Amino acid sequence: MRACIGRVFAWQEALLATALILQNFDITLDDPTYEMKIVQTLTIKPKDFYMRAKLRTGITATALQERLMSAHGLGNQKLDVGPLKGLSANGAGSSITILYGSNTGTCQALAQKLSTRAKQSGLNVTMSEMDSVVAHLPKDQPVVIITASYEGQPTDNAVKFVSWLELTKDDKAFSGVKYAVYGCGHRDWKATFHRIPKLVDEKLGKLGGSRIAPVGTTDVSQGTIFDDFDSWVEKELWPALAPSGAPAKAPSAPSAVTLELSPQGREAHLQQNLQWANVLESKQLTKPGFPEKHHIKIELPSGTAYQAGDYLAVLPLNPEDTVKRVIKHFNLPWDGVVTITDCGPSILPTNRPMPVFDLLRGYVELSQPATIKDITTLAAHAHDATDAAQLRALATPQAHSAQVVAQRLSVLDLLARHGSVALAFGQFLALLPPLRPRQYSISSSALADARSCTLTFGVIAAASFADPELRFNGVAGSYLASLRPGDRLLVGVRAASKGFRLPSDPEKTPILMFGAGSGLAPFRGFIEERATQIREGGRKLAPAVLFFGCRDPEGDSLYPEQLKEWEKMGAVEVKYAFSRDVEKSDGCKYVQDRMTKDSKEVVEMWEMGAKVYVCGAPEVSQELGKAARKLVMETVKSKCSDVDGQKAEEWMKNWRGERVVSDVFA
Repeated sequence: MRACIGRVFAWQEALLATALILQNFDITLDDPTYEMKIVQTLTIKPKDFYMRAKLRTGITATALQERLMSAHGLGNQKLDVGPLKGLSANGAGSSITILYGSNTGTCQALAQKLSTRAKQSGLNVTMSEMDSVVAHLPKDQPVVIITASYEGQPTDNAVKFVSWLELTKDDKAFSGVKYAVYGCGHRDWKATFHRIPKLVDEKLGKLGGSRIAPVGTTDVSQGTIFDDFDSWVEKELWPALAPSGAPAKAPSAPSAVTLELSPQGREAHLQQNLQWANVLESKQLTKPGFPEKHHIKIELPSGTAYQAGDYLAVLPLNPEDTVKRVIKHFNLPWDGVVTITDCGPSILPTNRPMPVFDLLRGYVELSQPATIKDITTLAAHAHDATDAAQLRALATPQAHSAQVVAQRLSVLDLLARHGSVALAFGQFLALLPPLRPRQYSISSSALADARSCTLTFGVIAAASFADPELRFNGVAGSYLASLRPGDRLLVGVRAASKGFRLPSDPEKTPILMFGAGSGLAPFRGFIEERATQIREGGRKLAPAVLFFGCRDPEGDSLYPEQLKEWEKMGAVEVKYAFSRDVEKSDGCKYVQDRMTKDSKEVVEMWEMGAKVYVCGAPEVSQELGKAARKLVMETVKSKCSDVDGQKAEEWMKNWRGERVVSDVFA
């Protein structure tokens, strides 16, 4: 429609500019869920379409500047897209590459754990994100890939790697690559359980790679992540590596770090892509005598954006009481300073002094249940035969699950219980996994305030199973509850799955939300967004109903006044279930009871095209699922008698992830 004599030159410039950008930067969508919207004025272009650019692996800002400013021009420069820096030139048998795909930090922690053991076995180790090796997967050494499925999709730092595998057609493309894959998954997502690790394992094999060990998997809902991983490493991975020069068995116990610990910062050492943020507001939502629920408002770091439904990753600090227990057990000076000079756990700062209190509080997991391997190590250091026998008895899978995982007995708890175990402080440190961020659903809308977000969270505080005289305090909840306005914390926004978003056409699509306790969090964000759209845009939205469960309308009903205000605006209708005061919730004790009571409205909204969201503990999700199956059968039977439980289950399965989405937390 428009043209000029310089159009062809403009095309050429555009091609050159695009080539330069793609040669030097990795490009990602600013909003992974963006759907194309066209704007047409004089030209046609996408509306609100933004991309993020990140320098490619091996390129620094200085090198890029030199390349672009060179008198010889970029055409004579060679772009280094070869193997990752740090790969050993000694060849297979002396080096190993460990890759991870991780959103919440679990797979990264497993990779760090394996890295430590590999170093202790004399191997040169390179550890990095899966996306960092796209187009140059090492062929001169074994490659171990540890990754998770995020509701059937790759993690944020494995998207390009998985796409690369899926798009590769050459069946010899990975000839020479020796690999092993380990996967994390959650059984609540049955249809996509371990999809990504199995896909990676299968694709690499079909495209010429050599599998050195069977794919290993763990179910995070069982609480035995580290035990399952240890078992796979010892029984499958290390024996497979032995022919290439690695020892036939992993070290029976991690060697102690050498202690002789200045501050670069936890965000750098723990490598979790977090930034410092400020606390603006903090308050307790529940009354004394009820399980603690808190609200915190956080000013986000500059340039940070989020959408309703997203998560905020928070890197906590261990409770002071727990740190003091460690210091007391090992008879360390309260103001002691240590220096880690051995390779040790790869996430610990080395070769610089650090207060022992800071090290224990901010770098390692002190409350993590002990693994079977940890218990075996303790048994080997027990000087009393009874202690050794009792620890060995706990190291069986059944006893470990029932007595250690279920009661959350940490290495510290077992040391306190079995006094004859002579474990040095350095050996204790080597057993501990790195401190990991915890993810919380954001309970606000960026449409209302893009510069800050809120979290709605619970605090675990109860008598310890290990010692009834001690309190067990949840690490992250206790940490967040201790913060006050003006305090700082390390955070990072993590995108929700594409399904757990508000409908793109809120005027046409009704929504049904089901949650209990702090499961209200993402729905508060949804409702605040709808309220903002009504208040500032004058929009008439489709109906939204929240089914919310708690104990008592006076003691732990979260944000009651705010929800009433939003109800008056037409942003939501709230239907309560009070487990301790059913008279005030129409005889409904739990959320599933309320759904059953109001089943007619639920069915009507479903038939109007409603989208269904569930957020809460596994028990809430399971009970809602049972009630939903019963409702489906009753509804379908009224129209068609040929229906049974299996058909109802298949019908529900077809809508999961599309019109029915859930966010289950433990």
